[in-house]
Amino acid sequence: MRPSPTRHLPLIAVGALALGAYALMSFADTPNEPNEQPTAKPADAPGEAATASDAVATFASGCFWCTEAVFDELRGVKSVVSGYAGGDAATADYKIVSTGRTKHAEAIQLHYDPSLVDYETLLEVFWKTHDPTTPNRQGADVGPQYRSAIFYHDEKQKALAEQYKAKLDESGVFDKPIVTEINQYDTFFPAEDYHQNFFALNPQQPYCRAVVGPKVEKFRKVFGDKLKNAPKKDKADDKQGAESKAELKKRLSALQWHVTQEAGTERAFQNLYWNKTTAGDYECIVCGELLFTSDNKFDSGCGWPSFTKPAEGGAVTQHADNSHGMRRIEIRCEKCDAHLGHVFNDGPAAAGGLRYCINSASLEFEENKARKEAPPEE
Repeated sequence: MRPSPTRHLPLIAVGALALGAYALMSFADTPNEPNEQPTAKPADAPGEAATASDAVATFASGCFWCTEAVFDELRGVKSVVSGYAGGDAATADYKIVSTGRTKHAEAIQLHYDPSLVDYETLLEVFWKTHDPTTPNRQGADVGPQYRSAIFYHDEKQKALAEQYKAKLDESGVFDKPIVTEINQYDTFFPAEDYHQNFFALNPQQPYCRAVVGPKVEKFRKVFGDKLKNAPKKDKADDKQGAESKAELKKRLSALQWHVTQEAGTERAFQNLYWNKTTAGDYECIVCGELLFTSDNKFDSGCGWPSFTKPAEGGAVTQHADNSHGMRRIEIRCEKCDAHLGHVFNDGPAAAGGLRYCINSASLEFEENKARKEAPPEE
């Protein structure tokens, strides 16, 4: 619960639960009911900038002040309205919804331009800006009105939401199962006027300073290139971006594509670099980024190129991978996100104890006499 916008009670600080690098969690303070009495009416289209080519999305992820503030800064989003979804008109009232005894969730409904932002990006923002593993709760905001939910407007949105949720569960990004509801959209009731655009109009309000502001700042850091005020790409850049996947698939072999883009695995002892000893650099086959060198290559006996660590300045990222009934750490190229392989803790103890087990198909070798030759595989 939050205090009334017209009253300021002492703030109760609540520790935020971390969810990896992208966690943007919520705080709450002592509840207090607003005085205004709303008139509930369903909304089929938020805002006044809607056009026939716009699309609509409806999300619930806790406090709608937070959710509205985040999505309002996303490029391609034309309007955002805070309101109530999942219940009926008779209970679409902040006082009633705040009791937790209605079917409503605090939600936002937005109009967006699909040519500027797609539904998949909206889903990414949705899942990365709240905790989808806590039933009926975000931080100290507790009750079914704070549940995580997606209200899909058509079968395509439903399929995309279900696919994204399944991938997140499979990836092991979250320690607990995702409890986000995926429900068919029925009606949406705009909240009282004072709730609309609340953070922009009341940035110094205690809850906004403690909760909404920090969340928006974290959102800006993670999605900086997707903000409305981010530098725009020219048409040539947009064309290149749109063509990149198709062009990449033409350039890569079937195996290289399967490994880097579909997280596949090549066969052990039947790949290009597993026993290569030549001094040189191993670069990403997709983007050319330096990843590993022969200086850190060693004989692991596993049948794939193995390294004790990335190259100096080598840009790789780590991700939880619980696929195929195993718990592993996946390695990807930081620059282009290509799948490279996995890292294990059974490497040489003297070199740090790690073994970066990398698919040859994800690499391109360039000879470099300044490097050391790698020891031969036995």
